Amino acid sequence: MGLNDIIQASPIGRFFELEERKTNFSTEFRGAVATFLTMAYILAVNPAILADSGGPCVAADGNIFSPDYLACKDAIKREYITATAISAMIGCFVMGVMANLPVALAPGMGLNAYFTFGVVGFHGTGKIGFEAAVTAVLIEGFIFLILALTGVRYFVAKLIPEPVRHATPAAIGAFLAHLGFQTAEGIGIVVGDVATAVTLGGCAEEDRVSLVALDEACFNNGGFDCIPGGTYTCDNTESSMTSATAWVGILGLLLTGILLSYKSRFAFVVGIGFISIISWFRNTEITYFPDNDAGNARYEYFQQVVSIEKLDKLLVPFSDDLKQVAVALITFLYVDFLDTSGTLLAIVSSMGVVDENGDFPKSRWAFSADAIATIVGSLFGLSPVTSYIESGAGVEAGSKTGLTAVIVGFFFFLSIFFAPIIASIPPWATGGSLIIVGALMSRSLIKIKWHIHSHAISAFITVMLMPLTYSIAYGLIGGMLSFAVLEGTFWILSKVGIAPPSYDEPGDEGEGKSAAGEEDKEEAAEAGAEETAPPAETSGEDAAPNKSEEANA
Repeated sequence: MGLNDIIQASPIGRFFELEERKTNFSTEFRGAVATFLTMAYILAVNPAILADSGGPCVAADGNIFSPDYLACKDAIKREYITATAISAMIGCFVMGVMANLPVALAPGMGLNAYFTFGVVGFHGTGKIGFEAAVTAVLIEGFIFLILALTGVRYFVAKLIPEPVRHATPAAIGAFLAHLGFQTAEGIGIVVGDVATAVTLGGCAEEDRVSLVALDEACFNNGGFDCIPGGTYTCDNTESSMTSATAWVGILGLLLTGILLSYKSRFAFVVGIGFISIISWFRNTEITYFPDNDAGNARYEYFQQVVSIEKLDKLLVPFSDDLKQVAVALITFLYVDFLDTSGTLLAIVSSMGVVDENGDFPKSRWAFSADAIATIVGSLFGLSPVTSYIESGAGVEAGSKTGLTAVIVGFFFFLSIFFAPIIASIPPWATGGSLIIVGALMSRSLIKIKWHIHSHAISAFITVMLMPLTYSIAYGLIGGMLSFAVLEGTFWILSKVGIAPPSYDEPGDEGEGKSAAGEEDKEEAAEAGAEETAPPAETSGEDAAPNKSEEANA
């Protein structure tokens, strides 16, 4: 009697319905490995993004680039590694046990960027304090839990304009790619510019010129009292693309892209891992441990290999000042709602368990598990925790039950002990992954009805505003307002006798889709029906799988 048979007949096998779902422990374990490897990058990327908020660190005399403040930020980054692993572990356990679905959870990409750059601000320069933002996440989790338990999510989803809903994942992807192209979290080939805001960078460190805030003190004292703006430009155009780390980052991007093209489950891990390892050698042009105070401190921590970081700075960082949280709360709820709904439906659709109403077994428990994970994550100062589309890798490997999610949770538990290694992953190793994740998230644009101008304009505004304003909230607001104004204007004009715009549906060179009249459309439809109708001799047994495949698609 093998291991699969033993587990199948055990209480664990019965609880996760292994026999009913025609799976076994080996298949679920293989799926868990695939899922964890495709989303393990979050352990390096999420702490780097959230640490840019500065967390609870306080800058003396307002200098957010002082050595003390940067040291506090590094400590926060290390704590965020542990916090990310713990929240992902708990989220996976809850999803697996409550919903029995092979869906893994972790702090959401896009949501973490909005938390840092859209709410708290880079190094805490936003209008909302860190503690208030975390409180908004906590409240959002409870609201989402109520929506999930009551089933209100279907009603809320209908209130969101269709083009904005489809454009949001791509817009967040563009934001993430924007970060991946820059220096703080990426490969550094996009830098600031005093004339054009951004320009081509990739210059070596000695060719970088810091951009400063030209306030009155800076202007009157010959530059001695200028505050760095946190970005830089290259000294001249000849110095562009001379940075070794930029080229290594591009190598990592291409390596990951090639492996993804061959459907490798190890693509992100290999891409990040390879670039990180070659960056750990000292006395090279691409080392993450240069021979200076900062580099030596990083190397000393890296040599520990195994360490458990305390959470004394991040644990329960809540605030009773709720006046600041309104905008953040609404956007957290909106984006998390869309992200979770889209991810869960995509994964369970690929499993073939979605009914004709768009629902699936234990759906309320699945959405509730996601909300509970967000509540738990807020206890550690995290942005919302959400379901990961990378769980589809496990489903493709055969996963069908929550046992996969539980095993992924165990992998995240093991990662808690290796914070020194994860903290030593350089930004140029993860920047390529951010760009690729952004590209993959752009797939949602195919659902937009580009031939309808109100859809195209509102979707495009959503996609463009998010990265250019460094704000997911502004992108969402711009997209929804533009859609409301356009459609509202059409409705008002229709009431005074002006017909609303009519649009031809896209087709093959417009055949059968012209506005020549309903008669032409009906004839084209009949012709299409005759061409696509199945042969009369097709049996019901042959036709059934086709219908099933269409439903799954």
